[in-house]
Amino acid sequence: MACGQSGSQPTTTAVSDTFFPFVLPWNDGVTGTATDLSFLNAKPAGKNGRIAARNGHFYEQKTGRRVRFFGTNLVTSAAFPAKTDADAIAARLAKLGVNIVRFHHLQNDWDLPNGTIWKRYKMQLELDPAALDRMDFFISRLRAHGIYINLNLQTTRKPIPEQGLPASSSQLKDYGKKADKYYERLIVLQQEYAKALLDRTNPYTKLKYKDDPALMVIEINNENSLVGWPGESPGAGVPGFPEPFRGELVRQWNAWLKDKYQNNATLAQNWPNLDRRGASVVNAKSQWTFENQSKGDVTFAPAPESGSQMTAPDLVATINNNPGPAWHVQTHIGGLTLKEGQPYTVEFTARGDRNTAFSVDARLDQPDWRFLGLSGSVSVTPEWKTYTLTFRPVGTVPGHGRVGFTMGDTRGKVEIKNFSIREGEKIEGLQPGEQIGNIDLPSAGLNQRSQDYVMFLAETERKFSTRMRRYLTDDLGFRNTNIIDSQISWGSLTSLYREEEMEFADNHAYWNHPAFLKGDWSPTDYRVDRKPLVNELERGGGTLADLAVFRVANKPYSISEYNHPAPSDFQAEMMPLYSTFAAFQDWDIIYTFAWDATGTGVKNDAYDNYFDSGKNPAKAALFPAAALIFRQGLVPPSNVSAMLTVSFPYWGTYYRPTDAWSGTGKPLPFLTHRVGVQAGKENKIVVENRPSATPITLRGTPGQRFVVSRTEKSVSITGFVGGQEISADPVQVKFGKFGFNFGTLMVTPVDSKPIFESKRILVSSLSRVENTHMQWNAARDSVSDKWGTGPTRFEFVPATIRVATNGPRKVYALDATGKRRTLLKSSWTKRQTVFTTTVSDKTCWYEIADK
Repeated sequence: MACGQSGSQPTTTAVSDTFFPFVLPWNDGVTGTATDLSFLNAKPAGKNGRIAARNGHFYEQKTGRRVRFFGTNLVTSAAFPAKTDADAIAARLAKLGVNIVRFHHLQNDWDLPNGTIWKRYKMQLELDPAALDRMDFFISRLRAHGIYINLNLQTTRKPIPEQGLPASSSQLKDYGKKADKYYERLIVLQQEYAKALLDRTNPYTKLKYKDDPALMVIEINNENSLVGWPGESPGAGVPGFPEPFRGELVRQWNAWLKDKYQNNATLAQNWPNLDRRGASVVNAKSQWTFENQSKGDVTFAPAPESGSQMTAPDLVATINNNPGPAWHVQTHIGGLTLKEGQPYTVEFTARGDRNTAFSVDARLDQPDWRFLGLSGSVSVTPEWKTYTLTFRPVGTVPGHGRVGFTMGDTRGKVEIKNFSIREGEKIEGLQPGEQIGNIDLPSAGLNQRSQDYVMFLAETERKFSTRMRRYLTDDLGFRNTNIIDSQISWGSLTSLYREEEMEFADNHAYWNHPAFLKGDWSPTDYRVDRKPLVNELERGGGTLADLAVFRVANKPYSISEYNHPAPSDFQAEMMPLYSTFAAFQDWDIIYTFAWDATGTGVKNDAYDNYFDSGKNPAKAALFPAAALIFRQGLVPPSNVSAMLTVSFPYWGTYYRPTDAWSGTGKPLPFLTHRVGVQAGKENKIVVENRPSATPITLRGTPGQRFVVSRTEKSVSITGFVGGQEISADPVQVKFGKFGFNFGTLMVTPVDSKPIFESKRILVSSLSRVENTHMQWNAARDSVSDKWGTGPTRFEFVPATIRVATNGPRKVYALDATGKRRTLLKSSWTKRQTVFTTTVSDKTCWYEIADK
């Protein structure tokens, strides 16, 4: 992704009479209000039996009733609150509509002393009984309030030699992910941790965890795939593993080849050497472009006099350090016209002054910088070696293709020569001197060698998933718990194979995830793109479309992480868009990421990070309306479907489902159809052509869009609404102008009746939510570490609101607990209850009621 830091000076948001303080109490226990949804939860969780997956959804075993789940993540210290605070936190979550929580990042080593599951002086080695005791008590209180539990196993446990691993284990990145899918000791460590965490009796429920129906979900390994993470080609990153982790995968690869082909002669027959390449799209006149966004010690030295009619100029790259993420150091050739779906071969010769690795990819050279079908990696040594990668471009734009290298994790001097991109395939077969036993890990490609490698990776990963699942079900006794290995987009379409035995499918997405400019997770040098999702819905759909294509037919679908991170002027769009589209797409569980620690001794009146939902009322204040829409189905599922069917191997034709949709040349119809993917006997896409009863319309002008979701039971209006008069029968709204004119209005009956008949309606209206004295840069894409202080403050949204009702209604402004604070002036005219918001209301919540 190409982007740079905005040069700007901090500016403090002016405190004016258009902003008012509004803090949602962390221990809000007021019941019976229009914002109290605790009545939706059967208590205790599990009262109606286990939650079972069948026919593509979740059902209570005793009642047979389908259940949807609205949740959040409890991470680090939020998962281990003081016992004196636990019940109040659980009660507040239930009040806001939550009926499931995901315990995540328990294994962290950064939130000390009370935010990790490890003993302080046995980090990564021994569980802390005191932490387990706090978690057990908290789970008992969540359970009492009708909230189900999702427990994660491997998340952020670092591999270290003290765990019985080689000394080089400390060099593994990303908590040993990918290696922990095949390296025996890493697998055993996961089993030992699972037993220590799960094979216990909760002293407060008196139930073993395997017998507790409130423990609904176990996730084996968060965001992990040996095959590849989202955007990667199969096997990316693995060639750079230290020994013996790399060598062990090479050994297993050769054993797999031996099992399949038996001998070298058979292998040679199946791995022929063929060269079907044609013209090159680069030559000696092609120009390399360079990026060094974090200003590290990096030099690129092209050799302009080199190259030929078929090859680009030679290049030397020296990377001594890079304080930012890997993609901050790149070199590429852009402006290419790559033909959609036609094979291309990228070939070059390279060596390094030491063993190192880098990525090779094809992307657009303009926003949205998407992958075009190639994302691989190569490892170089001091010896010259030729690397060949073949791919078929998807999602191309004429004149805007780009092929190059991402080198931010590379170290030392790398020399590259004879770089070509040629139409057609060069099939790399068995080479002189190669035989089963010494065949190295191949690069991404379309040849049989690469296809075998993907199959090997997929089978290895499935073997891990099956083994871990059997350990949980057979050895530990969790036969009635819903289990997944990892998120469904990790591994792309190979994940259908990996997760085949699992009860449901899960996924993650972040709209405008923070980009870190000088090292991952820097608290000061980051930016959050100033780009609302409403403007992207007609140009591919952003995160919502990305999630939709991975809904697996006949399995419940869960989104266990989702966020529109702070700081952003457009956070108000997150909850209405997320809940509306999830209901329309007929998903089964949605979570926000995350719910930071609240309670005694914690700063509860301001948020201070990108992801928090609990103290950020731009999200939490919309929980009740979003929970009503999703859990009660106030927005019905689409009546038509658009389904991608793939035959085994599911990744044979297209590696990603988005590639398959791009290959049709037609837009993904996720605004009108339920979208998904399924295994079948042939590769095809079937889009039902019956009229769609979609409640969702995209209005406004390009760059100033707003989304209207309208049903008889709910209305949501989200986006650039300032100055607009909007009809969304049974609701009409005339918005005044304000701030950036961006906000949301949600009208949701609390009694599940149609709006016209409802006796109690919650109206949620908000725009920007900021802390006091929050300091923005001039581009308004970062506040550095100047998050400000409490209290949180809301921007007033001026509006005259007309709601169709079958009789006169009263209108109340509500306080931060949802209690009625002020009876507002209203009228009942033409069978509409009419009222106008004023800044003196000092609220984002209104209640329309018959008394």
